[in-house]
Amino acid sequence: MAYFGQKFAQISLFLKELVKSYVLLTGLGILPLLQETVVNLKQFYLSILIGSVLFLACTKVYVEPSPRCISQFVNPSGRSYECSNVAAISYTSSHCGLLPLHRNNYWVYLDSIFENGAFDRVQFDTLRITNSFRTLTDSLVWWETKGVVGLPVLMYANDSAIFQLSNRYFTSECIKDVKKSYSLFPGDSIKYLSSFDDNAAMGRSIRISGELVSPAGHFNDCILFEKNAPRFRNEKVYFKPGIGVVKYSNSEAAMGSQTVLVRKISTLLAYHIE
Repeated sequence: MAYFGQKFAQISLFLKELVKSYVLLTGLGILPLLQETVVNLKQFYLSILIGSVLFLACTKVYVEPSPRCISQFVNPSGRSYECSNVAAISYTSSHCGLLPLHRNNYWVYLDSIFENGAFDRVQFDTLRITNSFRTLTDSLVWWETKGVVGLPVLMYANDSAIFQLSNRYFTSECIKDVKKSYSLFPGDSIKYLSSFDDNAAMGRSIRISGELVSPAGHFNDCILFEKNAPRFRNEKVYFKPGIGVVKYSNSEAAMGSQTVLVRKISTLLAYHIE
């Protein structure tokens, strides 16, 4: 309203000045000499008035846009849900977080595949959001993904961590447990206990001081998340907060062997985030 009031005041002042000029010309007797000009001036007054009304009618009022995505702050670590309380939903909003999540987001990777430690072939892989679920007891939205680059299959991400929702082992009941997969941390590095499914592993996170370069771009302030189970499996996830996995490598020991050999290296080619 203040905006409209200011515009009306400016137009009114301008019209008053024009009227004063008209009166002055009439009083000095100059008007007969400028009869045609005055006629045009009257038409000009009318045009100004009509134009002012149309301008004010068409002026857009600025409205604060809705946020592009919904920020997430809940920490569900340690929670458990009965399977009946995990419901599939159709969800169209975007979530901000350590990993941005939306049903239209995708990340395209070039995979180098190795057989027995030797390079074999390259192939393309795409990480996609395939389904979304809501845990009814706390209304959190969980995202199911397709594509293997070290992220949980069913995940939730807040502003500082990514959480995994998976079935509980060794129980007759259908229960899903939440476990923290990756998170931000103080300092330059940190070590912690981790796992590959039900196999124990040591985890470490390291801030990368240099620049990661891939066909998708140049990325600074990245983090290396590594899990290692000696003589069984090693996994490295090079992660850019707010973007996703830039590079991923997986090494495993063959069945009956304790020699860990590289199986796959994935490099980010392109991505789309909404």
